[in-house]
Amino acid sequence: MRIAIDARMISPGSMHGIARYVYELLDCLVTSGFDYEFFIIVNPDSPLENKVWPKHMRLVTVQGSWMSLRQQWELPQVLRSIKADLFHAPSFMAPLVCPCRLVMTIHDLNHMVLPQFYTPLHQFYYQIFVRSCIRRSDFILTVSHFSKEEIVRNLSIAPEKVFVTYNGVSANYRPVTDPERLEYVRDLYELPETFIFCLSNNKPHKNVHQLVRAYCFSQVTIPLVLACPVDRSIIRIAENYGKKHLIYFSKFIDEEHLPSVYSMTHLFVYPSTYEGFGLPPLEALSCGAPVVVARSSSLPEVVGESAIFTDPFDYQDIARALEVGVSDESLRAKLTIFGMQHAQRFSWQAMTDQTIEIYKKCKTGEGTTTPTSEASRGKAGAL
Repeated sequence: MRIAIDARMISPGSMHGIARYVYELLDCLVTSGFDYEFFIIVNPDSPLENKVWPKHMRLVTVQGSWMSLRQQWELPQVLRSIKADLFHAPSFMAPLVCPCRLVMTIHDLNHMVLPQFYTPLHQFYYQIFVRSCIRRSDFILTVSHFSKEEIVRNLSIAPEKVFVTYNGVSANYRPVTDPERLEYVRDLYELPETFIFCLSNNKPHKNVHQLVRAYCFSQVTIPLVLACPVDRSIIRIAENYGKKHLIYFSKFIDEEHLPSVYSMTHLFVYPSTYEGFGLPPLEALSCGAPVVVARSSSLPEVVGESAIFTDPFDYQDIARALEVGVSDESLRAKLTIFGMQHAQRFSWQAMTDQTIEIYKKCKTGEGTTTPTSEASRGKAGAL
């Protein structure tokens, strides 16, 4: 069976979110899936060109970038030329006319359920193109039961067609104890000696403004480091509370340095109101960081009982969680132990094995029947 996987979202300097998911899937397929031929669709100058691939995996270069209209006519041509039996679109981007079977991974539906945060063009694309592609897919993969319920409810998709395959935690996300390594990373990103850390972007549902408001309202005096673009409105909030000097904006943190940053942070905070999975809190847990997360969307499902929860819509409740997370040493010690144990349950190899099970269903021509993977058994076997 010839399987094409879209990997165009993997580009220089981009290894978070969907790109991370695709990279880990491909990395695990190097030692799995020998019964299949894999064609990895990339753009020119893809970082994947620097890897040595086994015989059952090869790169196919296309000109149309991820999230471009050109893919609507270029991808079908490429799929025909390589005689693909199956196309795995690991994101919301897929051709309306697909000449082979189609599997899509839909990580969340934030573009659809939070349309107020997106342009009319984005809304049009999702309502017309994405909705159509999802309905035409043979199977849908998603990363949490929360997202599965969102897909079934909002798109009227049969639940038997949607399978949960949890994200994993990469092996390098472990506590870093080497003092020289930690000091190097601290100096590189100009981090304070003790700090609270938030890794995010400035999209409204990430709730960074609410976090800063809560931090300023709280009695916490440990600096808050935001790994996101500098935002003048955030600075103004801090100025109004007299805490501007305690807010740090970090430059982009390379993937290889994140375990060190997580290992140094006094408390990791993730106040997002909507997440299909939310990988950063799990990675922080794996590095031994105490974590505060929003009690919303998939986050309670992902972190289990290993974090401090807060109401993301109530800045005073977030402030309370920050104060507890900073000052309660007994709780912090317990969260560190439980968090590292919990994170070990999430494996990229398990995700890949479950994905191969779906490929196998396409190979045998099965319809939307119950899969044999752990991901379909109640609340995924990983938890």
